[in-house]
Amino acid sequence: MIAARLAAATLRRPTVAWALLATATLGLATGALHLTTEVGYRAFLGHHHPAVVEFDDFVERFGGGLPLVAVWTCEESPCEDALDPASLAMTHDVASGLTEVQGVARVDSPATSPLVVNEILGLPRARHLAPEGKPAKDLQRLARLAREDPLWLGQLISEDGRAGAILIHLESSDSTTSRSALLALQEALAPHEAAGFRFHLVGGPVEFVVAGNELERNMARIVPFMVALVGLVLYLALRSIAAVIVSLMTTGVAVACTFGLMGWLGWPQNSLTQALAPLLLVVGVCDAIHLVTHIVAHDGLSVRDAILTASREIGPPCAMTTVTTAVGFASLATSPLESIARFGILASVGAVVALVLTFTLLPLLVLRVPRNRLVAPELAWRWQRGLDGLAAFSHRRRAPILAAAAIAAVVSLVGLRSLRIDASFEDLYGEDSQVVRWSETVARVLRQPDTLEIAIEPPGDATDTLLPGLRAIERIEASLEDLDGLGRSRSLLDPMRRLNRIAHRAPLDLSAPDAIEHTASLRRLLRNADRDVIDLLRNPETGDLRISVEAAKLPQDRLRIVLAQVRSRVAGDLAAGWDSTITGPLSVVQVMIDEIRRTQLRSFGLAAILIFIVVSGFLRSIRDGGLAMVPTVLPILITLGTMGVLGVPLDVGSAMVAAVVLGIAVDDAIHFLCAFRRGRAIGQTSAEASRLALGETGRAIVGTSVALAIGFLLLTLSPWKSIASFGLVSSVAIAAALLAALLVLPALLTSDDG
Repeated sequence: MIAARLAAATLRRPTVAWALLATATLGLATGALHLTTEVGYRAFLGHHHPAVVEFDDFVERFGGGLPLVAVWTCEESPCEDALDPASLAMTHDVASGLTEVQGVARVDSPATSPLVVNEILGLPRARHLAPEGKPAKDLQRLARLAREDPLWLGQLISEDGRAGAILIHLESSDSTTSRSALLALQEALAPHEAAGFRFHLVGGPVEFVVAGNELERNMARIVPFMVALVGLVLYLALRSIAAVIVSLMTTGVAVACTFGLMGWLGWPQNSLTQALAPLLLVVGVCDAIHLVTHIVAHDGLSVRDAILTASREIGPPCAMTTVTTAVGFASLATSPLESIARFGILASVGAVVALVLTFTLLPLLVLRVPRNRLVAPELAWRWQRGLDGLAAFSHRRRAPILAAAAIAAVVSLVGLRSLRIDASFEDLYGEDSQVVRWSETVARVLRQPDTLEIAIEPPGDATDTLLPGLRAIERIEASLEDLDGLGRSRSLLDPMRRLNRIAHRAPLDLSAPDAIEHTASLRRLLRNADRDVIDLLRNPETGDLRISVEAAKLPQDRLRIVLAQVRSRVAGDLAAGWDSTITGPLSVVQVMIDEIRRTQLRSFGLAAILIFIVVSGFLRSIRDGGLAMVPTVLPILITLGTMGVLGVPLDVGSAMVAAVVLGIAVDDAIHFLCAFRRGRAIGQTSAEASRLALGETGRAIVGTSVALAIGFLLLTLSPWKSIASFGLVSSVAIAAALLAALLVLPALLTSDDG
């Protein structure tokens, strides 16, 4: 009765209520002024997640690991070759402007990166193709040597020489570094774009920032459209513009308060919270629809008495449905992923705020609306006739309905065994996303766009680590060559092999008797020629060695298999006492996917148990609690099971559907059961009570479910297919839950009459 008491207290002292609501709303909503936006792995996994800590440690050890790359091709740009004077002048200008940017550890480009060549007396020397931005006198010779250098080929220059790259190494994976580095890169490229160069940007920061901005702009367009469409649905159900306005105003204030709370908590926005506003809009408006529908049903009472009567009738089930919705969202808080956990907490808080405002702000708004603007009696009569027919149908056809539901459940359980979570890079961001198009171009003209990083770490008491480490690298690189999805590996072996050919005109033999002295000599020569290359590939303090492996944008299932094979092979190729760390963008993404998979299983099971306990306690009947779960769980099973049968996989967005929809879908069953029990309490048969329940709640159930289904369906307009699929699967599941509440639940209840 808490909701009813809130309404009664509000109407007793409306002036005080207005003042309190205005103060609380203003106090909470102003927190939105403090909102910040965070991108990157930390934004999704959390700053202290082991995968993030491990990756940041790797980046700190080697001064690289999170690349930001700008690629151009002479097919699209005013150059004949990626190493011609025009290209070198451009890359020198861009690279020089980025070296002092905060968070940038190193910039490699054809103009500014050293190229180790054989010079005076046969000693290696580091040369630049464009010192001070001007082409070297022997540019053609240096360009030929650059195309033979494994650290240049596929990194800074393509095999045909028609594509080149500027490679920025970042000091950290934090959001500020990613944003500032990308912004600085875009500003540095801008004058050259104006001159005709066309660039394709790849790397984690590009995906985080550019794709995130695409999503933010798109969601900003979706939300007003969603408000208009949900308003239209409410109008068709209520035929009252005033009822639509007060319902949407109440929900809008709830959304503002939730985002304000996020700002006061210091929780930044991220790609996941972009879906929070539309989600709260469609979820929060449901209680308002139920209350307004019951208010207008009491057309023989004054508006104030109608509000109080409706609050007493609808308050308990609304409170309970809010609890179940909050439980469904809150189950996501068990996720080790900080972004999903916070999303679940904020969504559950938003649902509770919407309930409080429904029974405080909404009554105050309704009081200011003329009674004739709220009531549409001719529509109510049509609704009643339709719902009566539906009740009669479910009673007459209860056996076929229950049989069909049972068959669907069995088939769905079989389909669930085949359901998998999988999605490609294109599925995540959408095929039309700029980051996807850039990635495809870079993969075609230069290199695979993703990166896997491997660090091999010697024992702490080892005296000689270079040669054993190089031998381990040789074994590891050979064992990874045949893995589909992985590309070229780069390590300290590459410059040492090249240097050996330059200095000794022979291949490097790590099994030779003098290999220890020979590799040590090569390391000294290389360090004198290009110290930065050594430090990027070998930590001078610990002796840790780095292998950087190109990788394609792998689908989730394939990614899991490939990384399992990498871990197994690396472990088998290390000598006793040596250890390894496998990280990098590719590995961190795989951790995110696995965490989402575990979150789905954990949150759905936890939400189902808690919701059953809560509903059974509210109805004071384990039997009725079980009945409420049937039309709730069945649609989810059918939706997911059908996807399994058809071979349609879940992705990172739709994987959260089960727990979220579970808490929402049970609402219809709770409202129906509460009305049904009132009928039974006055001596009606099950069929009569079912007809009464449909008459009282059917209009609101249909209105809220259609609003929810359409609201979620609008998320399919998102450019991120993960969010679009979440909206589509949720919409289908909610529509199925509506059918189950209108057909299956009445059939279950009226079967008691024989």
